[in-house]
Amino acid sequence: MGIDKRKNDHIYLASSDLSQVGTALFEEVVLIHNALPEIDFSDIDLSTNFLGAPVKAPFGIGAMTGGTELAGKINAELAKAAEEFGIPMYVGSQRIALVKPEVRWTFEVVKQNAPSIPKIANLGAPQLAQLSEKQLVDWVVQAVDMIDAYAVAVHLNAAQEVVQPEGEPSFRGVLEKLKIVKRAAGRPLIVKEVGNGISKEVAAKLAEVADAIDVGGLGGTSFVAIEGARAADAWLQRRVAETFKYWGIPTAASICEVKSVYRGFVIASGGIRSGLDGARALALGAHFFTMSQPLLKATLEGRLREEIEAVITEVKIAMFLTGVRRPQELAQVPRVYGPRLRAWLEQRGTTC
Repeated sequence: MGIDKRKNDHIYLASSDLSQVGTALFEEVVLIHNALPEIDFSDIDLSTNFLGAPVKAPFGIGAMTGGTELAGKINAELAKAAEEFGIPMYVGSQRIALVKPEVRWTFEVVKQNAPSIPKIANLGAPQLAQLSEKQLVDWVVQAVDMIDAYAVAVHLNAAQEVVQPEGEPSFRGVLEKLKIVKRAAGRPLIVKEVGNGISKEVAAKLAEVADAIDVGGLGGTSFVAIEGARAADAWLQRRVAETFKYWGIPTAASICEVKSVYRGFVIASGGIRSGLDGARALALGAHFFTMSQPLLKATLEGRLREEIEAVITEVKIAMFLTGVRRPQELAQVPRVYGPRLRAWLEQRGTTC
């Protein structure tokens, strides 16, 4: 099966409820209502920075797609919205454009339609593991140039690769390759998961190289479930996908795990379905949050700007109802945890 068909399959499946698996545990995070906030709603200022770049909200567009005509149209719409709202944007994995230069335009539309916001290039760890240093440097340079990237992300997708019919579960030597990526890029390096979360043990290893960790936790889009759905004629892939589709660390728990050992920039993603979820992520200690599936679905339905506006409004309301003016102040808001998240933290010896 061709990589271009796979990309379109991912778009349609990711936008459906079929791919939504588990819980991110944000319902276990209760922000304490402040009945006397002593601020006006108009006092709230969402502006912040994304790895040093000024942005208008602590919220960005997560990694989604690229490489096909449909993906190019989606990326153009996402980029226009990101530019309009002044928020960062990831692109999907750029490998397809590196091996098929004729589809570079599906990523280049991002820099054409969003010239001023921070754009994040995206490469996969399994592919990097198989490249020579010279090839890897070339890929990084091309990926950055393709979208005029402010930062480079490398995604860790071991669970997806081991289930995917065309998967490449090759992760030996990835940590050393990340160091090469950082040197070659000459800009911030983000290491991210894609739906299975990052533990404190992995975060501690990444501390020596990553400028940011994007937790990409369990509770939203499951690429394990997506690959199982794609494997219509492959009984083994369907079987193992069903077995492992709930595998991973819920996003809320993963934020706490990472924050317990890592002092860099933390990005929350995975199962964030509203601005209130985003505010909860910031209260747990994330510096930023992104959303993918809700924005992909909104794009396909022609209501992307309305969705982004709603998310931003929900963050502001959560801030008003907890009495804080700036996003970073959410980390000081009183909160209580439900029994599942509390049990996770206690058993892992993690404070949050």
